[in-house]
Order: sequence, then structure tokens, then C-alpha cells
Amino acid sequence: MFSGARLRQARLQAPAGALSAEELAGRVEASKAQILAYENDQRVPDPPRIRQLARALGIHPLQLADQSGKHEWQLADLRRANGLRASDLCSQLELKPHSYRKLETLGLTAEGRYGLSPRLAAALGVSLRVVERHIANAPAVRQRLDAVRETLAAVLDTHLAPGRSDLPEAEHPAVKDVAACYARPASTVVRILCQEVLTLREMRRRQAMEAATAFYGPTAQEQQRARRRMEGEEARINQLLDSLPQRMDVFFRAQLSPQSWETLSQLHLARSNEAALGMICPALSEDAALSPLIRPLPDPTSPAGPSLFGISREGQRHYVSFKHWYEALYPWVGESLRLFERRLVNSEPPQVTWLRQCFAQSQTVLFSFDGVLCRLFAGQMHSVSGHLAQAATSLHLSTDPSRGADPVALLRSVVDRGSPEQIRQLDGILTNYEKAAARRAEPLPGAAQLLGALGRGPWRLAVVTDHASAAVQTFLTHLHPGTGAQPRLGVFGRPDDPRLMKPHPHAVSLATSELGGDRSRTLLIGESLADALAARAAGVQFIGVAAQQSHARRLKEAGAVNVVETLATLLAAVSKLADPPA
Repeated sequence: MFSGARLRQARLQAPAGALSAEELAGRVEASKAQILAYENDQRVPDPPRIRQLARALGIHPLQLADQSGKHEWQLADLRRANGLRASDLCSQLELKPHSYRKLETLGLTAEGRYGLSPRLAAALGVSLRVVERHIANAPAVRQRLDAVRETLAAVLDTHLAPGRSDLPEAEHPAVKDVAACYARPASTVVRILCQEVLTLREMRRRQAMEAATAFYGPTAQEQQRARRRMEGEEARINQLLDSLPQRMDVFFRAQLSPQSWETLSQLHLARSNEAALGMICPALSEDAALSPLIRPLPDPTSPAGPSLFGISREGQRHYVSFKHWYEALYPWVGESLRLFERRLVNSEPPQVTWLRQCFAQSQTVLFSFDGVLCRLFAGQMHSVSGHLAQAATSLHLSTDPSRGADPVALLRSVVDRGSPEQIRQLDGILTNYEKAAARRAEPLPGAAQLLGALGRGPWRLAVVTDHASAAVQTFLTHLHPGTGAQPRLGVFGRPDDPRLMKPHPHAVSLATSELGGDRSRTLLIGESLADALAARAAGVQFIGVAAQQSHARRLKEAGAVNVVETLATLLAAVSKLADPPA
């Protein structure tokens, strides 16, 4: 694992200038002969010496390791490559030696040792995913997961059988066997299994609906499309079942305490609210488990460095992956988070005043759809694009690979390559995929609330999108009843001629004209460059929604007057206008 060649290369390419073996030896209190023995792979330095060498050379200890077999490393290999002894990590993680050995060899952690794998990732200076990959390489971990897989499958198969409505129980012997494999109480494991059973039952229900269309649909084309959707749902169900042992294993090592989970959820909810983030940040300094799950927010006015922290990509991935399991394990946290959301609505970041004025001066508010109200295809975009490309090929339409994974962009790319009938057929196929996705799509945080707040006010509202109108209408029927928005919400979807899709101003202009508003008092809320360009071409104001700073910068360059990270900021601006005091 240690590479003498890498040590020699690092010594000769040191940032402050090449070092002789004798100079390096002096810096690490070793002899020249020892350094040469390391470089010639005649001796392997112990972990503390690896850290000394890396510090002397101004590099990370991992840069002295042979990376060729890194994908096969176990956790112990990663630790040694970082120049750490087991006792070093025991001290940092506050573990007894036997507890750390169980983690390193078996991948098991004791109940109550919250956030152990995130803390381990921080101690090793790598991502949480890297740590989990090396833990999974241990033979004992693989054997344990293979052993639990059959038992888990038996529990799920029993409760997913047709006609079954009951849920797993903690006293069942198979549940106890699963719990023993993870070194967790059966009461904890059964809550997760109940959540998975409910999720899988809903997926099976959707699959059965597609099966009915596949066998009894009105046309052969409808049957074929339904069969593909049915097969896709089957693949997703199988993937969920196959991955469950590994997902549970990862979760139990990374599981956060109720307090840490509440803090992470607050960071997720308050991503664009500096005032709220300021209230959360004092708790972060005392929570080591959250360190890989948060990120410093740049503050150019603070010479001392960042004073605010937000949720990182690792944290967002953890939040999305395990949200439902946490809700099952810590149901009492939900009420606290609902109170926090209400406080967010009442707080006012600096930009909210400007946004309130913008809404107050507007007569018409237009929304883009995908990326603002929901994530239509979520993790299925590549799959849908692949199926659409196959359909285009069957219609003798050549696709442009540079269009990437966006199905709408793929449709646009073939407009000038086919006849109107071919484009109409491909458009119909995409529409069916969009409607199916819209039935499953969840509104993005704040979407239903923002539509509801605007619906109670004087604004004319509409959705302008390059997706099919039928898909938007399907999605809107699933919004929480009582938002007050749907009856007054117009929908202007993909035009018959795809060449009129955004950034062409057609949809924005059409919506403004039909709603009877003044363009100078029309506001478009969107998340794409096409939205920004369409708004500019149509002469309407634009507010961008972008979680990433690089994306926000591009939107501003394309004409966005203001950019927010989430809809919560817009909701805060609108709430007082829509609900004035009595």
C-alpha cells in the first residue's frame, strides 16, 4: 500500500523545492538510510512516520500510498494509508479498542453510537461514501449481508403477498434475526421494515395499474408503452429489494441522534434564510457527527472566515436517502420541524423586502414547472431519455447525443430532422412518460404553500412549461387540497410546434395575453437559462431559483433580477401580502 516511488516523487517535487534524502530525514528525525529504504520499498514506515513524512512534504498522507488497488482497500488499509493507528481513531471517536475492531472488521456499531461513520469520514479526511465503500470491502461485512439478505427477503415477501395488509412485528423470529445481524433492537428494525413495506406496496399498486393497461389498453401502442412502464417499475422494485440490506447497514453506521437529525433537517429547510441559519449554527460547533454533512457558506465581509454553515451535498444525500426512516424512528421530531417551518415564514432575510415589492407591483405570476414546482423525472431522467431515444430511432429520427439526459431537449433536437407526423408521435410518447412521472412527482418544498398563498391574493397565476399540459394538470391534482391555487391556475404547456419552446418567448407571451395582464407587471419564476432568456425576450420580470452558486451566477448573467435558493424565501415575501392583518 505504501509507495516508495511516490515518496521519492513527492520529495523531489516538494512545494518549497526539491529536498535531498538527508534533508527529509532531518525533518522527520530519521536517518538518510531509513528514507532511502522507504523509497526503495525495503522498509514500510509505520503510520505515525507516514504522517510525519506527509507533513514535512506538505501533502496529504494518502498521496504516499499506491492508488492502483485502492478500490479493494478495506477500512484498515484506508486508516494506515492516512497514517493513523487504530488507537488514534479510538481516541478521536471515543471508542474502546474492541468497539473499533468491530467497526473495522464487521462494520457493526453499538446502538447509541450516533453518527459514527460521518465522524470517521471527518477523522480520515475523506467523504462518507469513500468510508462506506472501504467498510463494504471487508469479507466479514459481505458475509453478514449475504446472511441477512435471505431473511429480509422472506419477511418482505410475506408482507407483500397479494391481499396482505398487515405489517411486520418486532416479536417475529425473522425480524429478531435481522435485528441481530445489525446489532440493533428489533423495535428499531421493525419500524424501518414497516416503512419499506408501505413503500413497496405503493410501487406494486402502480405496477398493477400499468399491467392492466398493458393487457387491456385500447391500442397496441398504449399496451406497449404500459408494458415498458410496468417493466420499469419492476426494475425499481427489484433494485429497492436488492439494496435494502446494504442501505440498512449504511444507515445504522451513519444514523444521527434525534437532535442531530433535527438540526440537519433545519439546515435543509433554511437553505436560503441567513437569519434562520444563524440560529442553527451555534449548535453545529458541538455536533461532530454533522461535520461531513455541512459546508461553510462564503462571507466576503468576514475576514475571520465563514460564520454561517449550510447543508452539504453529502448532507443532502443523507437527508433524501433516509428521511422516511428517520420519520419512522423519531416521529416526535416532526412537530418541532413544523414549528421551525412556521418560524421561517415569519422571518425575513434581507432580500425579502425587495421580493415583496416585486410581488406587490405584479398583476400576473407565471411559474416554470420542472425544477420549480417539482422534479418531474427525479432519478429517472436518464432512463426516460434512453427510451425516448429508442422511440426516435424506431421512427427513423436520428438523435443528438450532445443533448444529454434531458428528454425535452432531445425532442427539440429532432424537430428539424423529421416530418410533422413523426414529431407528433414522438411528442405523444414523451407526453405519456411525463404524465406517468407527474402521478408520482412530489411538490418541491414550499411549492404548494407558495401557490396557496398566491391563490389567496389578487394575482393571475399560470404555469408556462415545455412539458405537456396534461402532465402539469396531473401533478396539480395531487397538490394538497385547500391550497386555493388550482382553480385559478392556468396551464400553458408544450406548444404543438416544439420550435416554440423556451427560450422562445411564445408560452410566456401567450400566457400574459390570455390572462389579460400587462407584461411590465408580469413575473416569471423559473430555474433554467431557457426560462431567464424567455422572460427577457417577452419583456417580463424574472426571479431565478437556484440552489448552487454557479447556477445562480449563470441565471443572473442571463437577466435574473434576483435569485433565491428555495421557494421558502418567496413564500416569506408573499405571505404578508396574501394574508394582510385584519
